[in-house]
Amino acid sequence: MDYSNKLRLILFSTLYLSCINENDTININGDALGTTYNIILDSSLDKSDLSKSIDSIFNVINNSMSTYLESSIISDVNKNIQTQLDEHFIKVFNKSKEVWEESDRYFDPTVGVLVNAYGFGPLVLSDDIDLSSIESLKYLVGFDKVFLNNNNEVVKENKDIFIDFNSIAKGYSVDLIGEFLFEKQINNYLIEVGGEILAKGINNQTKSIWKLGIQDPLNQDKYIQTVKLNNKALATSGNYRKFRLDSQTGERYVHTINPITGFTSKNNILSVSVISEDCITSDAWATALLSLDLERGRTIIDQKESLEALWIISNNDKVEIIKSKNWNKLSN
Repeated sequence: MDYSNKLRLILFSTLYLSCINENDTININGDALGTTYNIILDSSLDKSDLSKSIDSIFNVINNSMSTYLESSIISDVNKNIQTQLDEHFIKVFNKSKEVWEESDRYFDPTVGVLVNAYGFGPLVLSDDIDLSSIESLKYLVGFDKVFLNNNNEVVKENKDIFIDFNSIAKGYSVDLIGEFLFEKQINNYLIEVGGEILAKGINNQTKSIWKLGIQDPLNQDKYIQTVKLNNKALATSGNYRKFRLDSQTGERYVHTINPITGFTSKNNILSVSVISEDCITSDAWATALLSLDLERGRTIIDQKESLEALWIISNNDKVEIIKSKNWNKLSN
């Protein structure tokens, strides 16, 4: 799933604030889904066997949901080729529908056609960005225009609708790896894929729950916030690194596209971090909150007991932290 230099949501670095004791802990890392991953766990099982199993999980996700893999299930769906959906596609589709409804339609995988039009997706439609063509494609956006029938087949109102799960697939892959580790009776671990994180149990080095730092997006050497993850997931989406310049106008377009207006988001939100019970939920909501108006997003999150969020916004060349009502309970 090659997201690099294309659609991949750029997440600002999350650094583990605790050291790894190699005598007690296995560290598995590598490249997958167009990004990097790092997994820290306590186990007496063979590291090589664990690594191979984790690689196989990434392969399953690619074969199901990579828009950059011609043979994937989602590529067949986008090409209107009748195909058998797997359980992973169905789960991600249903979660996407849930978050689409709860976020006032600001999380929308059918924005893929606009992602391609802006040059961030697998199908770059033009070297230059034509706003009039963007406007003409808006009728293809809307997750109410696609559904699963009784046979678990994707039905699209228009054959040109392009579904893109790249903003949720990494979070789902983190959860799948977590399920695998649970089956192996591994209780203490931290999984990170491209900045999306799931933490369970304790850090064996500190004998306490996992503690992480979130970088200041305007100063990569500074950590602006710490947070403790007690059997929780954390995802962060940012607007400050990934952009494209129109070769004709010089206009700067960020990668986050507002599914309601059809245009790239223009606000002072630099990044959003979301904590929830699972990473697929955190991943989807972090994407939605980048486009949502700050106050509207805070209102939605504050009404949900299972979600907490932290916004980093730009304010006169400085950064300001905005938190949902119960965030401090998590970070202290």
